[in-house]
Amino acid sequence: MMAGARLSQARIPAVAVWLLCSLGLLGTEAGPPPVPPSLLTADNCLDRFTPGVPAFVLDTDASVRNGATFLRSLTVRRGRDCVHACCSSNDCNLALVELQPDGGEDAIASCFLINCLYEQNFVCKFAPRKGFINYLTREVYRSYLELRTQGFVGSRIPKAWEGTDLKVQPQEPLVLKGVENTDWHLLQGDTDVRVERNDPDQVELWGLKEGSYLFQLTVAGSDQRESTSNITVTVLSPKQTEEYCLASSKVGRCRGSFPRWYYDTTEQICKSFVYGGCLGNKNNYLREEECKLACRNVQGPSVERHHPVCSGTCHSSKFRCSDGCCIDSFLECDDTPDCPDASDEATCEKYTRGFDKLQRIHFPRDKGHCVDLPDTGLCLESIPRWYYNPFTERCARFTYGGCYGNKNNFEEEEQCLESCRGISKKDVFGLRRESPIPNTGKPPSALSPLSRYQLKDQLTQLVVTA
Repeated sequence: MMAGARLSQARIPAVAVWLLCSLGLLGTEAGPPPVPPSLLTADNCLDRFTPGVPAFVLDTDASVRNGATFLRSLTVRRGRDCVHACCSSNDCNLALVELQPDGGEDAIASCFLINCLYEQNFVCKFAPRKGFINYLTREVYRSYLELRTQGFVGSRIPKAWEGTDLKVQPQEPLVLKGVENTDWHLLQGDTDVRVERNDPDQVELWGLKEGSYLFQLTVAGSDQRESTSNITVTVLSPKQTEEYCLASSKVGRCRGSFPRWYYDTTEQICKSFVYGGCLGNKNNYLREEECKLACRNVQGPSVERHHPVCSGTCHSSKFRCSDGCCIDSFLECDDTPDCPDASDEATCEKYTRGFDKLQRIHFPRDKGHCVDLPDTGLCLESIPRWYYNPFTERCARFTYGGCYGNKNNFEEEEQCLESCRGISKKDVFGLRRESPIPNTGKPPSALSPLSRYQLKDQLTQLVVTA
């Protein structure tokens, strides 16, 4: 039976939290304040990045659709200059360069800065294309490799929760549910929170107060070995609520078309809108339920525009005007000048040109799904399906939940093999390299590939399934 016919049988609608915008450069250019020069020495900056993953390019539409953020494109001459620009932003973890044909060593034609994390999940997708090199921060790249190699071992999708951040309002009851043989333990946070355990794999949190709570999730496998990972529950403060719930929806200047959700303070509901692909704000969610979880029952007028601060020091989250004053970063390029010198509206077309150029890069799309990790989707059915494994060049079984997921999902093994014939590990981003990543002796950190939560009545339930 086709997946569409199964949708009505899904027990409860669920949502994926695809676990993370402005970028400033050194000098006098407007934008967020630069990292101190002492932190941007060649050793400190370049050593934070991989030597470069060649012959792949960003699938911009798929990546932004999953929550990646286009930060900026730059005109620089060398790849290392592009990497240094990425160093100047806390949000940048991918410097994508287009090589200059016959331009000599390290000569480039284009530089694009990207944030590949959404709520600590790696969400960028890549496609084979010669003439490009991708410089990722080492921590993010190692986590990506770990995710890829573990994700194709057997038919289970890894559920590493490290770094997951759920945003909720104070006093909202929250139920955390895990797979069988899991345990939740409070590591940090207000100990007055009431933790009730009604089932072996479930805890209910009552009386959540403003601040962060860090929980450790312990999972016992069939081999009796235990693995642990952390999950953060962030109870939004009034200031954070302004940013995540009370800010007006912002399409942004770029001309893409990405469905998103925002919280409407007038009607106190989450509504859909079309995001352009750059220069958004934090009231911008991939899923309706994610918006509901963060802004449930929030009341109040839309956030007021604050006057520029001209003290000479800008926080990293602020936009730095050309005259040195600071404004909230989401006010950049919103068609209303907020800087005293109007520099926040002066060069907005650079974002549009850069994003358009990135979107226009051509690459083969017909078999891109064959390297995607098997995805159970968001619903809770148990439908046997097949997925293609580029490491073995064979198809394997997995259990599909009945809705969402991706295109690496086939009803028959022969259909799977025919669709992905010729795809191998060489087509998987990052597994074919010209230079290995030097070993720094630091253990890799895990990033969540995909988690699921669902709302039932007035109780928010976090569901983790194999």
